[in-house]
Amino acid sequence: MGKIPNREYSLEEFEKISHYYLRRKGSRFFIDDITWNDLGMDEIFLLLNTADSAVGEEYLYHALRTPEFDESVLKERSRLADFFRDNQEIREQYKICFGRMGRRRRVALSDYIGKLSNMPDFPLLPHAASILLLLAGIGVFFVRPSYGIVALIGAIIINSITYYKYKGDMAMYFSCMAQVADLVEYGGQLTDIPTKEELLASYRKGLLADCGTLRQIRRHAWVLVDKSDLGGNLIKVVVDYLCMMTHLDLILFRNMADTIRHKGDVLERLMETMGRLELALCIGSFRDLAEEFCIPVFHKKPQRTLACRNIYHPLVENAVANSIETGKPVLITGSNASGKSTFLKTIGLNAILAQTIYTVTAASYEADFFRVYSSMALSDSLETKESYYMVEIKSLKRILDAISGETPVLCFVDEVLRGTNTVERISASSKILFNMAGKNVLCFAATHDIELTSLLEGAYDNYHFEEQVEEGDVSFSYQLEEGRAKSRNAIRLLSLMGYEETIIREAEAMAERFVRTGDWKL
Repeated sequence: MGKIPNREYSLEEFEKISHYYLRRKGSRFFIDDITWNDLGMDEIFLLLNTADSAVGEEYLYHALRTPEFDESVLKERSRLADFFRDNQEIREQYKICFGRMGRRRRVALSDYIGKLSNMPDFPLLPHAASILLLLAGIGVFFVRPSYGIVALIGAIIINSITYYKYKGDMAMYFSCMAQVADLVEYGGQLTDIPTKEELLASYRKGLLADCGTLRQIRRHAWVLVDKSDLGGNLIKVVVDYLCMMTHLDLILFRNMADTIRHKGDVLERLMETMGRLELALCIGSFRDLAEEFCIPVFHKKPQRTLACRNIYHPLVENAVANSIETGKPVLITGSNASGKSTFLKTIGLNAILAQTIYTVTAASYEADFFRVYSSMALSDSLETKESYYMVEIKSLKRILDAISGETPVLCFVDEVLRGTNTVERISASSKILFNMAGKNVLCFAATHDIELTSLLEGAYDNYHFEEQVEEGDVSFSYQLEEGRAKSRNAIRLLSLMGYEETIIREAEAMAERFVRTGDWKL
Protein backbone atom coordinates (compact mmCIF):
# COMPACT_ATOMS: atom_id res chain seq x y z
CA MET A 1 0.00 0.00 0.00
CA GLY A 2 1.10 3.55 -0.66
CA LYS A 3 3.67 2.75 -3.36
CA ILE A 4 3.94 4.47 -6.75
CA PRO A 5 3.23 1.88 -9.49
CA ASN A 6 6.05 1.44 -12.00
CA ARG A 7 4.14 -0.67 -14.50
CA GLU A 8 4.64 0.27 -18.16
CA TYR A 9 2.15 -0.14 -20.98
CA SER A 10 2.37 0.03 -24.74
CA LEU A 11 -0.18 2.23 -26.52
CA GLU A 12 -1.98 -0.90 -27.71
CA GLU A 13 -2.21 -2.33 -24.19
CA PHE A 14 -3.40 0.99 -22.78
CA GLU A 15 -6.08 1.26 -25.44
CA LYS A 16 -7.42 -2.22 -24.60
CA ILE A 17 -7.89 -1.28 -20.93
CA SER A 18 -10.56 1.21 -22.05
CA HIS A 19 -12.78 -1.42 -23.70
CA TYR A 20 -14.76 -2.24 -20.54
CA TYR A 21 -15.57 1.45 -20.12
CA LEU A 22 -16.51 1.82 -23.80
CA ARG A 23 -18.81 -1.21 -23.61
CA ARG A 24 -20.62 0.08 -20.51
CA LYS A 25 -20.73 3.86 -20.80
CA GLY A 26 -24.16 3.97 -22.44
CA SER A 27 -26.05 7.24 -22.14
CA ARG A 28 -24.75 8.33 -18.73
CA PHE A 29 -22.30 11.22 -18.38
CA PHE A 30 -18.65 10.36 -18.95
CA ILE A 31 -15.41 12.31 -19.15
CA ASP A 32 -14.95 12.90 -22.87
CA ASP A 33 -11.64 12.42 -24.67
CA ILE A 34 -10.81 16.15 -24.86
CA THR A 35 -11.21 16.65 -21.13
CA TRP A 36 -9.48 13.36 -20.29
CA ASN A 37 -6.43 14.34 -22.36
CA ASP A 38 -6.42 18.00 -21.28
CA LEU A 39 -6.27 17.07 -17.60
CA GLY A 40 -3.64 14.35 -18.07
CA MET A 41 -5.94 11.65 -16.71
CA ASP A 42 -3.92 8.82 -18.29
CA GLU A 43 -1.11 9.70 -15.88
CA ILE A 44 -3.58 9.89 -12.99
CA PHE A 45 -4.86 6.42 -13.92
CA LEU A 46 -1.30 5.07 -13.90
CA LEU A 47 -0.68 6.67 -10.50
CA LEU A 48 -3.79 4.98 -9.10
CA ASN A 49 -3.32 1.67 -10.88
CA THR A 50 -2.01 -0.70 -8.22
CA ALA A 51 -4.44 -3.35 -9.50
CA ASP A 52 -2.96 -6.83 -9.90
CA SER A 53 -5.59 -8.20 -12.28
CA ALA A 54 -7.21 -7.30 -15.58
CA VAL A 55 -10.62 -6.95 -13.94
CA GLY A 56 -9.20 -4.40 -11.47
CA GLU A 57 -7.41 -2.15 -13.92
CA GLU A 58 -10.29 -2.20 -16.41
CA TYR A 59 -12.79 -1.31 -13.67
CA LEU A 60 -10.51 1.45 -12.33
CA TYR A 61 -10.33 3.05 -15.78
CA HIS A 62 -14.11 2.75 -16.14
CA ALA A 63 -14.64 4.38 -12.73
CA LEU A 64 -12.36 7.35 -13.54
CA ARG A 65 -14.17 7.98 -16.84
CA THR A 66 -17.69 7.85 -15.33
CA PRO A 67 -18.15 10.24 -12.38
CA GLU A 68 -20.89 9.42 -9.89
CA PHE A 69 -23.73 11.73 -8.91
CA ASP A 70 -25.01 9.48 -6.13
CA GLU A 71 -22.96 10.08 -2.98
CA SER A 72 -24.01 6.76 -1.45
CA VAL A 73 -22.00 4.95 -4.15
CA LEU A 74 -18.94 7.06 -3.36
CA LYS A 75 -19.30 6.54 0.38
CA GLU A 76 -19.43 2.77 -0.13
CA ARG A 77 -16.18 2.91 -2.15
CA SER A 78 -14.60 4.99 0.60
CA ARG A 79 -15.66 2.68 3.43
CA LEU A 80 -14.32 -0.34 1.57
CA ALA A 81 -11.03 1.43 0.80
CA ASP A 82 -10.53 2.41 4.45
CA PHE A 83 -11.40 -1.12 5.56
CA PHE A 84 -8.59 -2.55 3.42
CA ARG A 85 -6.21 0.16 4.66
CA ASP A 86 -6.93 -0.80 8.27
CA ASN A 87 -6.90 -4.60 7.82
CA GLN A 88 -3.54 -5.63 6.43
CA GLU A 89 -4.00 -9.40 6.64
CA ILE A 90 -7.28 -9.45 4.71
CA ARG A 91 -5.95 -6.85 2.25
CA GLU A 92 -2.92 -8.99 1.45
CA GLN A 93 -5.04 -12.11 0.94
CA TYR A 94 -7.25 -10.24 -1.52
CA LYS A 95 -4.20 -8.89 -3.37
CA ILE A 96 -2.68 -12.38 -3.58
CA CYS A 97 -5.90 -13.72 -5.09
CA PHE A 98 -6.10 -10.91 -7.66
CA GLY A 99 -2.39 -11.34 -8.37
CA ARG A 100 -2.89 -15.03 -9.17
CA MET A 101 -5.64 -14.08 -11.59
CA GLY A 102 -3.28 -11.63 -13.28
CA ARG A 103 -3.84 -10.02 -16.66
CA ARG A 104 -3.57 -10.87 -20.33
CA ARG A 105 -2.05 -7.85 -22.04
CA ARG A 106 -2.88 -8.88 -25.60
CA VAL A 107 -6.67 -8.82 -25.18
CA ALA A 108 -8.85 -7.06 -22.62
CA LEU A 109 -10.91 -9.26 -20.31
CA SER A 110 -13.95 -7.28 -21.39
CA ASP A 111 -13.24 -8.27 -25.02
CA TYR A 112 -13.20 -11.96 -24.08
CA ILE A 113 -16.63 -11.64 -22.47
CA GLY A 114 -17.93 -9.66 -25.43
CA LYS A 115 -16.79 -12.32 -27.90
CA LEU A 116 -18.43 -15.09 -25.90
CA SER A 117 -21.69 -13.14 -25.82
CA ASN A 118 -21.68 -12.99 -29.63
CA MET A 119 -20.35 -16.47 -30.45
CA PRO A 120 -22.35 -18.70 -32.81
CA ASP A 121 -24.47 -21.58 -31.56
CA PHE A 122 -22.22 -24.59 -32.11
CA PRO A 123 -24.13 -27.81 -33.00
CA LEU A 124 -24.21 -30.67 -30.49
CA LEU A 125 -25.32 -33.44 -32.86
CA PRO A 126 -21.92 -34.10 -34.58
CA HIS A 127 -20.22 -34.51 -31.20
CA ALA A 128 -22.94 -36.79 -29.80
CA ALA A 129 -22.72 -38.81 -33.02
CA SER A 130 -18.95 -39.23 -32.54
CA ILE A 131 -19.53 -40.89 -29.15
CA LEU A 132 -22.25 -43.15 -30.60
CA LEU A 133 -19.96 -44.06 -33.48
CA LEU A 134 -17.16 -45.00 -31.09
CA LEU A 135 -19.52 -47.02 -28.89
CA ALA A 136 -20.86 -48.79 -31.97
CA GLY A 137 -17.32 -49.77 -32.97
CA ILE A 138 -16.65 -51.12 -29.48
CA GLY A 139 -19.92 -53.07 -29.60
CA VAL A 140 -19.06 -54.64 -32.95
CA PHE A 141 -15.62 -55.56 -31.59
CA PHE A 142 -17.17 -57.68 -28.84
CA VAL A 143 -19.53 -59.41 -31.29
CA ARG A 144 -17.20 -59.79 -34.30
CA PRO A 145 -13.62 -58.79 -33.33
CA SER A 146 -12.31 -58.76 -36.90
CA TYR A 147 -15.07 -56.39 -38.04
CA GLY A 148 -14.83 -54.50 -34.77
CA ILE A 149 -11.19 -53.53 -35.31
CA VAL A 150 -12.04 -52.11 -38.71
CA ALA A 151 -15.08 -50.31 -37.24
CA LEU A 152 -13.01 -48.86 -34.37
CA ILE A 153 -10.27 -47.64 -36.71
CA GLY A 154 -12.89 -46.08 -38.95
CA ALA A 155 -14.63 -44.44 -35.99
CA ILE A 156 -11.32 -43.03 -34.70
CA ILE A 157 -10.39 -41.64 -38.14
CA ILE A 158 -13.81 -40.03 -38.64
CA ASN A 159 -13.90 -38.65 -35.09
CA SER A 160 -10.36 -37.26 -35.43
CA ILE A 161 -11.12 -35.48 -38.71
CA THR A 162 -14.36 -33.93 -37.40
CA TYR A 163 -12.71 -33.10 -34.07
CA TYR A 164 -9.98 -30.96 -35.57
CA LYS A 165 -12.44 -29.33 -37.95
CA TYR A 166 -14.75 -28.19 -35.16
CA LYS A 167 -11.89 -27.49 -32.72
CA GLY A 168 -10.36 -25.11 -35.27
CA ASP A 169 -13.64 -23.19 -35.51
CA MET A 170 -13.92 -23.01 -31.73
CA ALA A 171 -10.28 -22.39 -30.77
CA MET A 172 -10.66 -18.63 -30.34
CA TYR A 173 -13.67 -19.14 -28.06
CA PHE A 174 -11.77 -21.72 -26.01
CA SER A 175 -9.21 -19.01 -25.21
CA CYS A 176 -11.99 -16.57 -24.26
CA MET A 177 -13.72 -19.15 -22.09
CA ALA A 178 -10.46 -19.86 -20.27
CA GLN A 179 -10.35 -16.21 -19.12
CA VAL A 180 -13.97 -16.36 -17.98
CA ALA A 181 -13.23 -19.60 -16.12
CA ASP A 182 -10.39 -17.78 -14.32
CA LEU A 183 -12.81 -15.01 -13.36
CA VAL A 184 -15.23 -17.56 -11.87
CA GLU A 185 -12.41 -19.54 -10.24
CA TYR A 186 -10.84 -16.56 -8.48
CA GLY A 187 -14.23 -15.11 -7.65
CA GLY A 188 -14.84 -18.35 -5.77
CA GLN A 189 -11.45 -18.11 -4.09
CA LEU A 190 -12.28 -14.63 -2.79
CA THR A 191 -15.25 -16.13 -0.95
CA ASP A 192 -12.90 -18.63 0.72
CA ILE A 193 -10.95 -15.83 2.44
CA PRO A 194 -12.11 -16.03 6.07
CA THR A 195 -13.66 -12.86 7.43
CA LYS A 196 -16.58 -11.96 9.66
CA GLU A 197 -16.58 -8.30 8.66
CA GLU A 198 -20.10 -7.08 7.96
CA LEU A 199 -18.82 -4.67 5.29
CA LEU A 200 -17.63 -7.57 3.12
CA ALA A 201 -20.69 -9.74 3.77
CA SER A 202 -22.76 -8.40 0.86
CA TYR A 203 -19.83 -8.77 -1.54
CA ARG A 204 -19.17 -12.32 -0.37
CA LYS A 205 -22.85 -13.17 -0.69
CA GLY A 206 -22.95 -11.79 -4.22
CA LEU A 207 -19.80 -13.66 -5.25
CA LEU A 208 -21.13 -16.93 -3.81
CA ALA A 209 -24.42 -16.58 -5.66
CA ASP A 210 -22.90 -15.62 -9.01
CA CYS A 211 -20.09 -18.19 -8.88
CA GLY A 212 -22.71 -20.78 -7.95
CA THR A 213 -24.78 -19.86 -10.99
CA LEU A 214 -21.68 -20.19 -13.16
CA ARG A 215 -20.42 -23.33 -11.43
CA GLN A 216 -20.55 -25.36 -14.66
CA ILE A 217 -17.83 -23.14 -16.08
CA ARG A 218 -15.67 -23.65 -13.01
CA ARG A 219 -16.37 -27.40 -12.95
CA HIS A 220 -15.46 -28.00 -16.60
CA ALA A 221 -12.57 -25.55 -16.78
CA TRP A 222 -10.06 -28.41 -17.12
CA VAL A 223 -11.06 -28.91 -20.77
CA LEU A 224 -9.89 -25.35 -21.51
CA VAL A 225 -6.34 -25.90 -20.28
CA ASP A 226 -3.68 -26.01 -22.96
CA LYS A 227 -2.60 -29.63 -23.03
CA SER A 228 1.04 -28.52 -22.99
CA ASP A 229 0.37 -27.14 -19.51
CA LEU A 230 -0.60 -30.55 -18.12
CA GLY A 231 2.07 -32.24 -16.02
CA GLY A 232 3.63 -35.39 -17.51
CA ASN A 233 3.68 -36.59 -21.11
CA LEU A 234 1.51 -39.65 -20.35
CA ILE A 235 -1.36 -37.53 -18.99
CA LYS A 236 -1.09 -35.24 -21.98
CA VAL A 237 -1.30 -38.11 -24.45
CA VAL A 238 -4.26 -39.70 -22.63
CA VAL A 239 -6.24 -36.44 -22.46
CA ASP A 240 -5.45 -35.62 -26.10
CA TYR A 241 -6.70 -39.00 -27.33
CA LEU A 242 -9.72 -39.01 -25.04
CA CYS A 243 -10.88 -35.63 -26.38
CA MET A 244 -10.04 -36.50 -29.98
CA MET A 245 -12.01 -39.77 -29.95
CA THR A 246 -15.01 -38.59 -27.90
CA HIS A 247 -15.15 -34.83 -28.59
CA LEU A 248 -15.60 -34.56 -24.81
CA ASP A 249 -13.99 -31.12 -24.51
CA LEU A 250 -16.18 -29.80 -27.37
CA ILE A 251 -19.33 -31.16 -25.71
CA LEU A 252 -18.44 -29.68 -22.32
CA PHE A 253 -17.50 -26.38 -23.97
CA ARG A 254 -20.91 -26.21 -25.62
CA ASN A 255 -22.56 -26.63 -22.21
CA MET A 256 -20.36 -23.82 -20.87
CA ALA A 257 -21.29 -21.66 -23.87
CA ASP A 258 -24.99 -22.21 -23.15
CA THR A 259 -24.39 -21.03 -19.58
CA ILE A 260 -22.75 -17.82 -20.87
CA ARG A 261 -25.49 -17.29 -23.42
CA HIS A 262 -28.25 -17.54 -20.82
CA LYS A 263 -26.39 -16.13 -17.79
CA GLY A 264 -24.40 -13.31 -19.38
CA ASP A 265 -25.85 -10.78 -16.93
CA VAL A 266 -24.52 -12.86 -14.04
CA LEU A 267 -21.04 -12.85 -15.58
CA GLU A 268 -21.17 -9.06 -15.98
CA ARG A 269 -22.25 -8.69 -12.35
CA LEU A 270 -19.44 -10.97 -11.19
CA MET A 271 -16.87 -8.86 -13.04
CA GLU A 272 -18.34 -5.67 -11.56
CA THR A 273 -18.26 -7.05 -8.00
CA MET A 274 -14.65 -8.12 -8.33
CA GLY A 275 -13.82 -4.80 -9.98
CA ARG A 276 -15.33 -2.87 -7.07
CA LEU A 277 -13.24 -4.83 -4.59
CA GLU A 278 -9.99 -4.18 -6.40
CA LEU A 279 -10.94 -0.54 -7.03
CA ALA A 280 -11.18 -0.15 -3.25
CA LEU A 281 -7.67 -1.59 -2.91
CA CYS A 282 -6.42 0.99 -5.43
CA ILE A 283 -8.16 3.86 -3.61
CA GLY A 284 -6.72 2.75 -0.28
CA SER A 285 -3.21 2.60 -1.75
CA PHE A 286 -3.60 6.07 -3.26
CA ARG A 287 -4.74 7.50 0.07
CA ASP A 288 -1.65 6.06 1.73
CA LEU A 289 0.51 7.56 -1.03
CA ALA A 290 -0.98 11.07 -0.95
CA GLU A 291 0.84 13.70 1.11
CA GLU A 292 -2.56 15.02 2.18
CA PHE A 293 -6.09 14.13 1.14
CA CYS A 294 -9.63 14.87 2.21
CA ILE A 295 -13.11 13.47 1.70
CA PRO A 296 -15.12 15.86 -0.49
CA VAL A 297 -18.26 17.58 0.75
CA PHE A 298 -21.05 17.88 -1.82
CA HIS A 299 -23.95 20.29 -1.71
CA LYS A 300 -26.70 21.63 -3.94
CA LYS A 301 -27.02 25.40 -3.92
CA PRO A 302 -28.86 27.75 -6.30
CA GLN A 303 -25.55 29.45 -7.09
CA ARG A 304 -22.81 27.06 -8.18
CA THR A 305 -19.89 27.21 -5.77
CA LEU A 306 -16.53 25.60 -5.22
CA ALA A 307 -14.30 25.97 -2.19
CA CYS A 308 -11.01 24.20 -1.60
CA ARG A 309 -8.13 24.73 0.78
CA ASN A 310 -4.52 23.76 0.07
CA ILE A 311 -5.38 21.84 -3.08
CA TYR A 312 -2.43 20.46 -5.04
CA HIS A 313 -1.60 18.39 -8.13
CA PRO A 314 -0.78 14.79 -7.11
CA LEU A 315 1.74 14.34 -9.94
CA VAL A 316 3.78 17.51 -9.32
CA GLU A 317 6.77 16.95 -7.08
CA ASN A 318 6.86 19.42 -4.17
CA ALA A 319 3.64 20.93 -5.49
CA VAL A 320 2.62 24.37 -4.21
CA ALA A 321 -0.86 24.17 -2.67
CA ASN A 322 -3.46 26.86 -3.35
CA SER A 323 -6.84 27.80 -1.94
CA ILE A 324 -9.91 29.35 -3.50
CA GLU A 325 -13.55 29.89 -2.60
CA THR A 326 -15.87 31.22 -5.27
CA GLY A 327 -19.47 31.31 -6.33
CA LYS A 328 -18.60 33.13 -9.55
CA PRO A 329 -16.60 32.19 -12.64
CA VAL A 330 -12.86 32.76 -12.33
CA LEU A 331 -10.53 34.50 -14.78
CA ILE A 332 -6.82 33.90 -14.20
CA THR A 333 -4.05 36.00 -15.71
CA GLY A 334 -0.28 35.77 -15.55
CA SER A 335 2.79 35.09 -17.68
CA ASN A 336 3.85 31.82 -19.26
CA ALA A 337 5.05 29.16 -16.80
CA SER A 338 3.60 31.06 -13.85
CA GLY A 339 1.17 28.27 -12.93
CA LYS A 340 -2.12 29.11 -14.66
CA SER A 341 -2.57 25.87 -16.61
CA THR A 342 -1.37 23.68 -13.74
CA PHE A 343 -3.90 25.32 -11.43
CA LEU A 344 -6.75 24.68 -13.88
CA LYS A 345 -5.67 21.03 -14.20
CA THR A 346 -5.38 20.72 -10.41
CA ILE A 347 -8.97 21.87 -9.86
CA GLY A 348 -10.28 19.85 -12.80
CA LEU A 349 -8.69 16.49 -12.03
CA ASN A 350 -9.54 16.78 -8.34
CA ALA A 351 -13.17 17.49 -9.22
CA ILE A 352 -13.11 14.19 -11.14
CA LEU A 353 -11.38 12.33 -8.30
CA ALA A 354 -13.98 13.70 -5.88
CA GLN A 355 -16.80 12.09 -7.90
CA THR A 356 -14.98 8.84 -8.71
CA ILE A 357 -12.75 7.77 -5.82
CA TYR A 358 -14.20 10.15 -3.18
CA THR A 359 -10.69 11.45 -2.53
CA VAL A 360 -9.27 14.93 -3.14
CA THR A 361 -5.63 15.95 -2.76
CA ALA A 362 -6.41 18.95 -0.58
CA ALA A 363 -7.01 19.91 3.03
CA SER A 364 -10.69 20.47 2.23
CA TYR A 365 -12.98 20.47 -0.81
CA GLU A 366 -16.63 21.50 -1.04
CA ALA A 367 -18.60 21.80 -4.27
CA ASP A 368 -21.66 20.79 -6.27
CA PHE A 369 -21.82 17.60 -8.26
CA PHE A 370 -20.52 18.68 -11.66
CA ARG A 371 -20.19 17.49 -15.20
CA VAL A 372 -16.56 18.37 -15.98
CA TYR A 373 -15.46 19.72 -19.38
CA SER A 374 -12.30 21.43 -20.60
CA SER A 375 -10.81 23.10 -23.66
CA MET A 376 -7.09 23.44 -23.03
CA ALA A 377 -4.38 21.39 -24.76
CA LEU A 378 -5.82 21.41 -28.29
CA SER A 379 -4.02 21.04 -31.61
CA ASP A 380 -4.88 21.13 -35.29
CA SER A 381 -6.12 17.85 -36.79
CA LEU A 382 -4.20 16.20 -39.61
CA GLU A 383 -6.90 13.54 -40.00
CA THR A 384 -9.77 15.99 -40.63
CA LYS A 385 -7.49 18.74 -42.03
CA GLU A 386 -8.98 21.20 -39.54
CA SER A 387 -7.03 24.25 -38.39
CA TYR A 388 -6.31 24.92 -34.74
CA TYR A 389 -9.01 27.60 -34.71
CA MET A 390 -11.66 25.20 -36.08
CA VAL A 391 -10.72 22.55 -33.51
CA GLU A 392 -10.90 25.16 -30.76
CA ILE A 393 -14.31 26.62 -31.62
CA LYS A 394 -15.78 23.10 -31.90
CA SER A 395 -14.34 22.27 -28.49
CA LEU A 396 -15.84 25.40 -26.94
CA LYS A 397 -19.20 24.80 -28.66
CA ARG A 398 -19.58 21.40 -27.00
CA ILE A 399 -19.24 23.12 -23.58
CA LEU A 400 -21.82 25.76 -24.48
CA ASP A 401 -24.19 23.01 -25.61
CA ALA A 402 -23.67 21.10 -22.35
CA ILE A 403 -24.62 24.10 -20.21
CA SER A 404 -28.28 23.62 -21.11
CA GLY A 405 -28.36 20.28 -19.28
CA GLU A 406 -29.91 19.75 -15.87
CA THR A 407 -26.70 18.91 -13.96
CA PRO A 408 -24.32 21.87 -13.53
CA VAL A 409 -21.11 22.11 -15.55
CA LEU A 410 -17.62 22.82 -14.25
CA CYS A 411 -15.47 23.88 -17.19
CA PHE A 412 -11.86 24.89 -17.77
CA VAL A 413 -10.67 27.03 -20.67
CA ASP A 414 -7.02 27.85 -21.29
CA GLU A 415 -6.18 30.76 -23.63
CA VAL A 416 -9.57 30.95 -25.32
CA LEU A 417 -9.41 31.44 -29.11
CA ARG A 418 -5.63 31.69 -29.22
CA GLY A 419 -5.82 30.55 -32.84
CA THR A 420 -6.96 33.90 -34.28
CA ASN A 421 -5.97 37.57 -34.36
CA THR A 422 -6.03 39.84 -31.30
CA VAL A 423 -9.09 41.97 -32.20
CA GLU A 424 -11.36 39.06 -33.08
CA ARG A 425 -9.99 36.95 -30.24
CA ILE A 426 -10.82 39.49 -27.55
CA SER A 427 -14.24 40.37 -28.93
CA ALA A 428 -15.32 36.76 -29.49
CA SER A 429 -13.72 35.28 -26.38
CA SER A 430 -15.29 37.92 -24.12
CA LYS A 431 -18.75 36.98 -25.41
CA ILE A 432 -18.10 33.23 -25.14
CA LEU A 433 -16.82 33.54 -21.59
CA PHE A 434 -19.72 35.83 -20.67
CA ASN A 435 -22.11 33.08 -21.83
CA MET A 436 -20.21 30.66 -19.60
CA ALA A 437 -21.17 32.73 -16.57
CA GLY A 438 -24.71 31.42 -16.22
CA LYS A 439 -26.44 29.76 -13.27
CA ASN A 440 -25.79 26.23 -14.45
CA VAL A 441 -22.05 26.55 -15.01
CA LEU A 442 -18.90 27.46 -13.12
CA CYS A 443 -16.07 28.41 -15.46
CA PHE A 444 -12.33 28.66 -14.75
CA ALA A 445 -10.49 30.42 -17.59
CA ALA A 446 -6.84 31.41 -18.03
CA THR A 447 -5.72 34.12 -20.43
CA HIS A 448 -2.86 36.40 -21.43
CA ASP A 449 -5.34 39.01 -22.66
CA ILE A 450 -5.46 41.48 -19.79
CA GLU A 451 -8.28 43.31 -21.62
CA LEU A 452 -10.66 40.48 -20.69
CA THR A 453 -10.28 41.26 -16.99
CA SER A 454 -11.93 44.64 -17.60
CA LEU A 455 -14.51 43.47 -20.12
CA LEU A 456 -15.68 40.65 -17.84
CA GLU A 457 -15.40 42.53 -14.56
CA GLY A 458 -18.50 41.84 -12.50
CA ALA A 459 -19.20 38.57 -14.29
CA TYR A 460 -15.87 36.94 -13.31
CA ASP A 461 -13.65 37.04 -10.24
CA ASN A 462 -10.08 37.99 -11.15
CA TYR A 463 -7.06 36.04 -9.91
CA HIS A 464 -3.49 35.93 -11.11
CA PHE A 465 -0.08 34.32 -10.81
CA GLU A 466 3.03 36.45 -10.95
CA GLU A 467 6.77 36.09 -11.28
CA GLN A 468 9.76 38.03 -9.99
CA VAL A 469 12.64 39.18 -12.21
CA GLU A 470 15.63 40.01 -10.04
CA GLU A 471 19.38 40.04 -10.57
CA GLY A 472 19.14 38.62 -14.05
CA ASP A 473 16.93 35.70 -13.07
CA VAL A 474 13.21 34.90 -13.05
CA SER A 475 11.41 33.04 -10.25
CA PHE A 476 7.82 31.92 -9.72
CA SER A 477 5.93 31.56 -6.46
CA TYR A 478 3.04 29.56 -8.03
CA GLN A 479 0.77 31.15 -5.45
CA LEU A 480 -2.70 32.22 -6.56
CA GLU A 481 -3.29 35.92 -5.87
CA GLU A 482 -6.52 37.91 -5.97
CA GLY A 483 -6.99 40.57 -8.64
CA ARG A 484 -5.68 40.90 -12.20
CA ALA A 485 -2.03 40.59 -13.18
CA LYS A 486 -0.28 43.97 -13.15
CA SER A 487 3.33 43.13 -13.93
CA ARG A 488 4.66 43.18 -17.50
CA ASN A 489 7.73 41.09 -16.99
CA ALA A 490 7.54 39.57 -20.47
CA ILE A 491 9.37 42.59 -21.84
CA ARG A 492 11.85 42.61 -18.97
CA LEU A 493 12.65 38.97 -19.70
CA LEU A 494 14.04 40.05 -23.08
CA SER A 495 17.00 41.54 -21.26
CA LEU A 496 17.84 38.15 -19.77
CA MET A 497 18.24 36.84 -23.30
CA GLY A 498 20.61 39.61 -24.31
CA TYR A 499 18.27 41.82 -26.36
CA GLU A 500 19.44 45.37 -27.04
CA GLU A 501 18.43 47.92 -24.44
CA THR A 502 16.79 50.16 -27.07
CA ILE A 503 14.37 47.37 -28.05
CA ILE A 504 13.41 46.80 -24.44
CA ARG A 505 13.03 50.49 -23.61
CA GLU A 506 10.92 51.28 -26.69
CA ALA A 507 8.73 48.17 -26.17
CA GLU A 508 7.99 49.29 -22.60
CA ALA A 509 7.11 52.77 -23.84
CA MET A 510 4.71 51.35 -26.44
CA ALA A 511 3.01 49.22 -23.79
CA GLU A 512 2.65 52.22 -21.46
CA ARG A 513 1.15 54.27 -24.29
CA PHE A 514 -1.36 51.55 -25.17
CA VAL A 515 -2.50 51.19 -21.54
CA ARG A 516 -2.93 54.97 -21.37
CA THR A 517 -4.60 55.63 -24.76
CA GLY A 518 -5.78 52.29 -26.13
CA ASP A 519 -3.83 52.86 -29.37
CA TRP A 520 -0.79 51.14 -30.80
CA LYS A 521 1.93 53.27 -32.37
CA LEU A 522 5.50 52.36 -33.34
